[in-house]
Amino acid sequence: MQRSFRGWDNPALEAALSLANGRRCGLWVLVVLDGSYPEANARHFTFLLEGLADVRDALRERGIPLVVRAGSFLDEVAAAAGTAGALVCDEHPEPFGRALRAAVGERAPCLALAVEGDAVLPPEVLADHAHIAARTLRPAVHRLLPEFLHPGTAAELVGPPPSPPLPGVDFLAPGFLDRIPGVVGGPPASPFFHGGQAEGRRRLRRFVEQGLEGYADGHHRADLDTGSHLGPYLHFGHLGPVEVALAAQEAGSGPGVAAFLEQVIVRRELAINAARFLSGYGTPGMVPAWAQKTLDEHASPGAPQEVSEEMMEACRTPDPAWNAAMKDMQVRGTMHNYLRMYWGKQVLLWSANWRRAFAALLRWNNRYFLDGRDPNGTVGVAWVFGLHDRPFSRRPVFGAVRSMTPGGLARKLDVAAYLRLVEGFVQGT
Repeated sequence: MQRSFRGWDNPALEAALSLANGRRCGLWVLVVLDGSYPEANARHFTFLLEGLADVRDALRERGIPLVVRAGSFLDEVAAAAGTAGALVCDEHPEPFGRALRAAVGERAPCLALAVEGDAVLPPEVLADHAHIAARTLRPAVHRLLPEFLHPGTAAELVGPPPSPPLPGVDFLAPGFLDRIPGVVGGPPASPFFHGGQAEGRRRLRRFVEQGLEGYADGHHRADLDTGSHLGPYLHFGHLGPVEVALAAQEAGSGPGVAAFLEQVIVRRELAINAARFLSGYGTPGMVPAWAQKTLDEHASPGAPQEVSEEMMEACRTPDPAWNAAMKDMQVRGTMHNYLRMYWGKQVLLWSANWRRAFAALLRWNNRYFLDGRDPNGTVGVAWVFGLHDRPFSRRPVFGAVRSMTPGGLARKLDVAAYLRLVEGFVQGT
């Protein structure tokens, strides 16, 4: 278990249960806490460990042992598979995760399977190439949804009581995080988000009951804080996308439901499609050629609007709304989706060149956001520079890439109210 940290509604776990029951043998779950995982820091590991408490309780209820180890993921999984009849992993959408799965498969001395639990639609079933926009992917999504968007099963283990061959660690012991080799400090844990399937489901219920109906009209209103805040729970697999989508569907069929499903299915699947098929994923090379050309042509190093990265990270730019968005990210580990777009566009405006802006945005995205090291976050950064978008009228710095301005932001939301909202979050810490 490395991507879908949940004891219920977990396709990989159910596949493993089916194999175990078919063979009348035991089943146990291994979680490896690897401090060398790319760009993961203490904020991310704290959220993950909170979710593992729910995993442990759910698996105990189902009669399945959980063993948590700290060390090298590849070495620990290969050693654990030494006496196994089969090894089941949850799939990973990004190149690093897929390479790790392939390495596990090569070293495992038994049947090794990877099961998709991070997407509603398996990426290879949905497409065989990188799509240029949501409009090109959307027809295939809607055509395939009836086949894949349905509740999962919850089998009962019928084999003998399993005996894990490896000892585990007490991951809830005080100070345990400091004993995971390689974990870097990073920002402090978010005081506003706590991990776990139970907490994710509580937030999902509250959003469906209180926020879904008005989502179509209010999802851009960062000053109202009306978003679902489910991103961290989807990223760590504390919630599955199928469960989230079905909960929204069951609430009705109004414009709010349609707008939310567009985000949680179509847009999310588009990001996973990029992670799976787009050349240069995770680098400036993922920006489309037309956008790279126009950004290069309109670059203006040393322009009056240039703001240093140090000033940006210290929230000392000329833009109060941008500073508030950056503080929100640093304190809560999240940012309203509309402000994420504005935040990125201003970094492009203030940077010496677009490639430097790309690197800064991706670095902050991965360091501070709880759901940053994810296709949604990476594609969101690349969208700032034209990915999955179209050309617009040319402007300085942006060229034909879409721009966003403080005036446009003020027309979308009450900026003063947004500043007060974020200040409340900051003061609450």
